[in-house]
Amino acid sequence: MACRALILFFGVLTAAFSAFAQDRCGTVEYHKTLKTAGRIPANDNLFENWLKNKMTALRAASAKRQKGPPYKIPVVVHIIHNGEPIGSGTNISDEQVLSQIEVLNEDFRRLNSDASQTPSQFTSVAGSMDIEFVLAKRDPEGLATNGIVRVQGAKTGWTLVDNYELKAQSYWPAEDYLNLWVCDLVDNLVGYGQYPESNLPGIDQSSVNRLTDGVVIWYRAFGSADDGNFNLSSTYNKGRTLTHELGHFFGLRHIWGDDSGSCDGDDFVNDTPKQATSSSGCPTHPRSSCGTVNMFQNYMDYTADACMNLFTNDQVARMTIVLENSPRRVSLLTSPGLSEPLSLATDLGLKTILSPAESHCSTTITPSIEIRNYGSNAITTAKIQLVVNGTPGETRTLSLNLTTLQSTQVDFSPIAVTAGSSVIEFRILETNGTTDQNAANNVIQNTFTVPDSEATPFNENFNTFPAKWTIRNPDGKKTWELATAPRETSTNKAMRVNFFDYDESYGEVDMLISPRFDLTSAPVASLVFDVAYTRYLSSNDRLKVVMITECQSIEDGTVIFEKIGSNLRTTNSTSGTFVPVGTEDWRREFINISGFIGQSNVQLAFLAVSDWGNNLYLDNVSILTSALEDVELQGIDAPAFITCNPNPSPVLQIQNVGTKIINSLTVQYAVNGSGSQFTVNNLNVALGDQFQIALPAINLIEGTNSLAVTLLNPNGQPDQSPTNNSKTFPILLDATTERIPARQNFDGGFRSWQTFNASGGESWEETNTNFNGSAYYNAHNNTAVNETAWLVSPVLDFSSASEASLVFDYSYRKRPGRSEALRVYGSKDCGETFEEISLLSLPAEELQSAWAPTASDDWVTDFVINLNAYAGEPDVRIAFAVINDHGNNLFLDNVEFFTAANPVLVSAETPYNLYGYNLNSLPNSELQLTFNLDQLSEVEYTIVDMMGNVLAQAHLYDVLNQTYKVDATDQLSSGTYLLRLQIGRQHFANRFLIVR
Repeated sequence: MACRALILFFGVLTAAFSAFAQDRCGTVEYHKTLKTAGRIPANDNLFENWLKNKMTALRAASAKRQKGPPYKIPVVVHIIHNGEPIGSGTNISDEQVLSQIEVLNEDFRRLNSDASQTPSQFTSVAGSMDIEFVLAKRDPEGLATNGIVRVQGAKTGWTLVDNYELKAQSYWPAEDYLNLWVCDLVDNLVGYGQYPESNLPGIDQSSVNRLTDGVVIWYRAFGSADDGNFNLSSTYNKGRTLTHELGHFFGLRHIWGDDSGSCDGDDFVNDTPKQATSSSGCPTHPRSSCGTVNMFQNYMDYTADACMNLFTNDQVARMTIVLENSPRRVSLLTSPGLSEPLSLATDLGLKTILSPAESHCSTTITPSIEIRNYGSNAITTAKIQLVVNGTPGETRTLSLNLTTLQSTQVDFSPIAVTAGSSVIEFRILETNGTTDQNAANNVIQNTFTVPDSEATPFNENFNTFPAKWTIRNPDGKKTWELATAPRETSTNKAMRVNFFDYDESYGEVDMLISPRFDLTSAPVASLVFDVAYTRYLSSNDRLKVVMITECQSIEDGTVIFEKIGSNLRTTNSTSGTFVPVGTEDWRREFINISGFIGQSNVQLAFLAVSDWGNNLYLDNVSILTSALEDVELQGIDAPAFITCNPNPSPVLQIQNVGTKIINSLTVQYAVNGSGSQFTVNNLNVALGDQFQIALPAINLIEGTNSLAVTLLNPNGQPDQSPTNNSKTFPILLDATTERIPARQNFDGGFRSWQTFNASGGESWEETNTNFNGSAYYNAHNNTAVNETAWLVSPVLDFSSASEASLVFDYSYRKRPGRSEALRVYGSKDCGETFEEISLLSLPAEELQSAWAPTASDDWVTDFVINLNAYAGEPDVRIAFAVINDHGNNLFLDNVEFFTAANPVLVSAETPYNLYGYNLNSLPNSELQLTFNLDQLSEVEYTIVDMMGNVLAQAHLYDVLNQTYKVDATDQLSSGTYLLRLQIGRQHFANRFLIVR
């Protein structure tokens, strides 16, 4: 194969900057990356086809439809404030709320004063929706309300990932009320909403989480400056943020189709023109893209409030269809919240179930309920029936004396239930000896769970889904599931939440809940579990662990662990779906839970909170209740396995995996059979903490050495699990050095490169391919899954380089269901420590039989990795590490190091190649010299004309694979010239012609 060379040139880099501002909308933030990430929900087209059919039917029926009253939507505004007085800060005034409701009614019905600003070419399609938004008159209990609820929030600022927690601060049933939450959004959004849920074809996979349905708005984008001196953003000061978000709430997409500027997106509305991207500010009309004039005045664009003024007819038709068909939209039209509170004489209501709660610790329950008199007459008698799992039980006949709005508790006799889920229901049969006048509040039911119990200590490895554990999935979408998650073996099973495919869901919570366990008499108590996670780009998925006592609600439990995003990740971020490769992608977490000793009913809840990022895995959940000394020798931090230093001081990595503080430890070690030991005191290492111990300097011989280490007697006591106390580490002493640029094409073996496998198993080998000699790893025949084989460069001298890069070719095919991982590592200290530079995305093609490349197309060629972080360093090593999955063979070739960050790669079949550009078309044309030498050499070149006059010359050092501009060639006129070259002791001449 022809080797690559680098064109060296100087240029000017320019950077473009855009203003950082709050995003108009977060409802479909995920759509911004759907097409580029390949994450488009599969049901989109079904939904749109269904809508198209409905719109056709709607147009056909429109002529026959009689004019009726407007659709009425009951609204509740939850003001989540920070404790300020009403009318200041986040605790906005009632007047600001009324201003926003007025904006909605004007915008949707096209009564907005700026409707006249709609360009004439769009007025024919400007639509009006016959709808009225009304602040609720009756609350969920049936009492009078003004539709405004004020709650001091648990946080001062809220993000998309806080979605579930935010809406739990205050919520009314979404089937009866349009919930609006007004708060301080702090992640540069001004609002977001939830798309309509439906059991209709095409959107039957939408969220079913009624507890999060509604719209969230930044408090400085709620209301209109036209109606008062409110503290509003200058850009979002006319209430159009909520108009926009309610468009989403009723099923509208962004007008540009969220296609990242490709003009192939679609908002699925016929009378909105194609548009490349979102608009911002207040553009000047007309503005064009995608071959059409843009309708940036549409409420579903991102323009400033003052520039928005219309929905279209087809947008209105689309919203109408959703309103009339989506379950939690159509039910709003008949909500009791639209009506004044009932005024009845005899109205006893079931207010709330007091017992059992959602979870109950005993199989014996005492049902209890709170009843309330909502009528004008006193309630003196009542008959209430208990129903369990559909079977009528005890009926209580009560003597009462309840005046208007007075409440009392009613207890029933204890009953026995089985472990698991049950449904309990209460029914009012009679009030004051007659039928109650308000049947709407006469029945109430609740599903409750009696969790199973588990003896301690216990370990759950999730080889199968444990029968005693439960899952709660509020949105009915992706949730905890059993999945293959390689760790010690490739077939290891773990619990997973597939955040990568968790469409359009931010802040959704999925709960994995353990059985009950008893810590009454435990001397110590610790929680240990394994987690694997990587971010998708900059996503911030979250894992929380909540300790529940006495079957309380999860919301009332104690958070004992919480990690988010970069703190949660256990390996490097990736743009692809994450599956752990082996133990190196996992982390073990240790939590001291001794504070719960004495509790007889304790549970764990693992809460996975979605930021639509990447997959989260959980395994090996253990509760430890014995006092024990146990340390684990995890590895050696330095030297990793190779060094230039004949007398290093190895650094051991150790972890306290017991349940007692470790204060002292004995270390026994031997180098090539010659041993010693010492004791370290005054450690004070808590449960789960990692710590390092440095050995005295050891003596290494050239080549491979053996360092055997055993940990003994933590706290002077025998280790409770000695199987994890000993390891043998091979250490290679090698100081072979090369300057860069450098090349390794494996045609003459590995030469100064080293191969290494810490477990002594399969390592890199040399083989023949269509590129002559190549390095290859035989994974097809290697059943030792998760072992790592290293291919390590000699010490590379980067000290003279201001920039650097690595270029190589590799070839691979997966075995179906199995795939190796190839990582590139770098070291600045001769190999004593390495850091990961890149995790390669190996080809996805599959092959059951053993793979071997036979043609150039079988290779990924000229793969470039930037090594600028190593420029100027004298003791660099670069390593390729393959992690075996018993998949298929991996080949590597043509490894080259360049002295520039972004090499432009060309080929030279001979020691050099002289070439240039079309001189007639490029005024700054130049000649280039590309070299392809076997070793670093000095080069001299001279350009002379036919009269022997020297026109250019240069002396080059450390030439290998570079491309150089030939000096003064831009001054050469048309004619014939001679290039004279001396490469080492070889001389070359090349005649060339320039035509201008």
